[in-house]
Amino acid sequence: MSKDKKRPESGVVNLADARARLQRLRSRGATVSREELLAELEEIRLLLDNGLSSEVKARLTSLIAATRHDASLLAQARCILSASLEMQGRYRESLEAVQMYEAPEARAKLDAEARNCLRVQIGLAYNYTGDHPKAIALLNVALREETENGSSHAHLGAIYAALARVYRSISEFTIARDYSEKALEHYRETGDWRGLAESYFGIAMADTLEGNHEAGLENFEQAAKLVGDHPAPYLLGKIYSNMAGACWFLKRPQEGIRYLEKSISYYERTEHKASAALGYNNLGINLMLVGEWQRAQEALERALSLASEIDERGAQVPMILDSLGDLCTLRGDLEEARKFLDRAVALATENGNKWYSCQALRTLGRCYLAMNDAESALEKGRQALSLAESIGDRQAICESRLILAEANLLSNNLDVCAEELHKVAEQTTDSTTDLGFAGEAQRLQGLLAIAHGDATLAAQHFARSVSIFEMLGDRYRATRAHYEMGRASAATQPERAAEHLSRAVHTFRELGANLDLERAEEALAALDRNAPEQESATSALAQLLTLRLAEAVASRELLLRELAAVLDQETNASRVLIFEPAENNQLRVVVAHGCTSDEAAKIADELNRKETDAQKEKFAASHDSSIMTLRAPNAQPAILLLSPREAITLPNNISIEPLLRVVELGMDVCALRARTHAGHTAQNQDTLAGSSLMPGFIHSSPAMTRLVEEVHKIRSSDVTVLVTGESGTGKELVARAIHALSSRRSKVFMPFNCTAVPKELSEGYLFGYRRGAFTGAVSDSPGVIRSAAGGTLFLDEIGDLPLDVQPKLLRFLQEGEIQPLGEQRPAKVDVRIIAATNSDLEEMVAQGRFREDLYYRLNVIRLRVPPLRERRSEIPTIVNYYINHYSAKFGRRDIEITSQAVDLLMVCDWPGNVRQLCNEIQRIVARAEDGVVLTPDQLSPELRRMSAPETQQPSITPLSAVAPAPGQNITLADAIDELERRMIAEALRKHSGNISRAARELGLTRRGLYLKLERHDLSASA
Repeated sequence: MSKDKKRPESGVVNLADARARLQRLRSRGATVSREELLAELEEIRLLLDNGLSSEVKARLTSLIAATRHDASLLAQARCILSASLEMQGRYRESLEAVQMYEAPEARAKLDAEARNCLRVQIGLAYNYTGDHPKAIALLNVALREETENGSSHAHLGAIYAALARVYRSISEFTIARDYSEKALEHYRETGDWRGLAESYFGIAMADTLEGNHEAGLENFEQAAKLVGDHPAPYLLGKIYSNMAGACWFLKRPQEGIRYLEKSISYYERTEHKASAALGYNNLGINLMLVGEWQRAQEALERALSLASEIDERGAQVPMILDSLGDLCTLRGDLEEARKFLDRAVALATENGNKWYSCQALRTLGRCYLAMNDAESALEKGRQALSLAESIGDRQAICESRLILAEANLLSNNLDVCAEELHKVAEQTTDSTTDLGFAGEAQRLQGLLAIAHGDATLAAQHFARSVSIFEMLGDRYRATRAHYEMGRASAATQPERAAEHLSRAVHTFRELGANLDLERAEEALAALDRNAPEQESATSALAQLLTLRLAEAVASRELLLRELAAVLDQETNASRVLIFEPAENNQLRVVVAHGCTSDEAAKIADELNRKETDAQKEKFAASHDSSIMTLRAPNAQPAILLLSPREAITLPNNISIEPLLRVVELGMDVCALRARTHAGHTAQNQDTLAGSSLMPGFIHSSPAMTRLVEEVHKIRSSDVTVLVTGESGTGKELVARAIHALSSRRSKVFMPFNCTAVPKELSEGYLFGYRRGAFTGAVSDSPGVIRSAAGGTLFLDEIGDLPLDVQPKLLRFLQEGEIQPLGEQRPAKVDVRIIAATNSDLEEMVAQGRFREDLYYRLNVIRLRVPPLRERRSEIPTIVNYYINHYSAKFGRRDIEITSQAVDLLMVCDWPGNVRQLCNEIQRIVARAEDGVVLTPDQLSPELRRMSAPETQQPSITPLSAVAPAPGQNITLADAIDELERRMIAEALRKHSGNISRAARELGLTRRGLYLKLERHDLSASA
């Protein structure tokens, strides 16, 4: 609702007359004031925040009937109805609720608040029914009109937030982020917590969908903080559910479980059972991963119960059945698993959901593999592969091929198995998101090596699988790899095999994986512990270990874990620990073999206290250990501690030094890849719009993106260009970009500022002159036009070109020839002209200060560079670019800026545009020291003054003013009641009857305050 409108209760719930008002609304014949209708509308919005859709629908039925004579309120009520239906997934009904307002004439008589609300909701409704182009078109029209009309920040913020949602739907995440940032910019002006939270949520979604999960978590957390104690469980449920999703990709399941538990607790306060069911399903999947299978069973059963209440054949049911089937397969309840999965496949196929069908088919294929039914597994694997290829899901394709590989291995089709594994390897990236099936591929490679009789190679593959799954926290699959490793080592290293098999038996028993436990116990019982240890072929082993480490560069942690595993498995080391610097340069344990986590942490603490190399050496000697530092030029170091102190070598006394050098190179690769990935988005925004534009030309907003697109469109032509825009927007950068993209890029770019020379000398500077052409012409001058021959001439501030010189420039543009002062004949010159101005040339033409024919000759292609205030979302990017630029220029290091300072820079008007912002950053960086974090205190005083909020003295009521005086024959309970009554009344008076704010001040929930109002016979307007 617009701030300039009177909002009688502004979110107030007037408990004293709520029932009476609702009764009047339901009576339909009663007269209800507009103020009461507005209050009811606000109450319904609060119910929507709480996710109480049925109560929203009931209240709206009465409200819509009561507002039939108030077109604007009726439109707003229908908007809320549409939003409520959208939250329930009833998208077609959501569109139908507002579709009658789509034509402009249907909205013509509505107020601005209702018009904006409708256009946003209609756009979103079309988006969720799948008509994305129409949604974008409608919202862009709304944006253009609202911008031209100078609408409020709240209106523009709502449109930008809606556009962000639409672009997320079509996977244009960079554009979606830009719109979310614009929404954030506008909502910052209004202080609207819903809008701010929605904006941060949109930014976080763009981050996670582009793979930047850490940044996504930070922005989701900010969104949750903005919601605070407002009653918005549905939104909080969404936020925490998506935070859990980010943790899944970050391979932090325990953290994800905590977020899912929060998400479910919020969803269960709403009527959105489908969301709660999805949360329980995801919780079950995470609990399966960490080995808490009983809790996983309970979560999945709850998910199935909730989903079945909604629709026994609904879209969510196959997904949950698939999860239950997967859990039963792991436990060895294979017949039960097959029943769940057959039903999942049938329902998903019936619903036409190819993704769920593909998922369930893959799980069913793994179930048949556990049954040793290779033929059925092949059938399901092929069906899954066909579906995965039809929907273009690369990871599903790889997982389907892994099922086919194992089924062929089971059928002894070793060549086909190898071929399938090779195809998986071709499609596997170094991304951490691929680690899951990369670990499974390593296990199958090991099984294939065993089938070929190469136990040494098999052991290395299984060891890699162990490292991957232990890093991912997947207890079952890590244990299965230990079991396979024990089998592979049985003939050559019985003691090592016993260690792996014993570990597998223990964990399988703990998990309840009955079939795997039976197999592991049989393998352990059959192990001949008296068999002599056999030496592996040393050269082949060294090559395998080197290859194993070289291939473990998907992440730094995996690389270090692999190093520790290699040293633990292949050397005489009894203890292997690896540490790396964490916060405040304190060492953290990356991996520890041969000691408990507590012992490893204690060693790390002791090492932290050793400052010199001599102290560390003394510490190592006292612990019978060797300490080695792994260093790489572009990566932080790691510390390797090995015990015993005697020389640690591979079999046949082969040194471990070559392996350590491989790891150091791998650390460098991981660091460079991480830096490239982390800086990918920033690089796109902080440097050029395209790789061929000039440094410093920064863009991310739609307006600047369109400008860049126009520049690229004219790159192959020599057409004259007129660049307009305010001073400081970067018009010369645009001109240089046009030149750099053109066929003239190898020639000269000549800038000429038309205000930089006296008017009487402009002609000579432009066209040149012969010696003696005028007083002071002591030598020939070619002029800037001839100096730019073959290249590009940039005429800046063309509006200031003297009127008497303009005809000569016009002739040059028409004929391509000039006549220097003192010359008798004109000369042909091949130069491209790009002109720029911050003046209104049309107005100058009207006033006779600029030639009309020259204006039309210049205005062939016109490019407008928008001022900084129209592209505020780029300010953080520009700030970061110039901090890095001036840090390098002034020799500063590690300078950062707080988000609070950036927020302050974002809300400034910047009359000097990018130039002014650049100067501000240059000033603060020049005065900064190395390692400083820039805060608002470092900004210019005028900027700080613009951000200073109005301060008010706190309203403090002395206790004596509200408590009854002693000696009035009242009990303590009566005194407490009276004190409570007065405090509530004061809080309501202070906040103009706003229940939410009063409840927060009193430390109560809204429900608690309602009860106390009823008890004390108070109304919110007290």
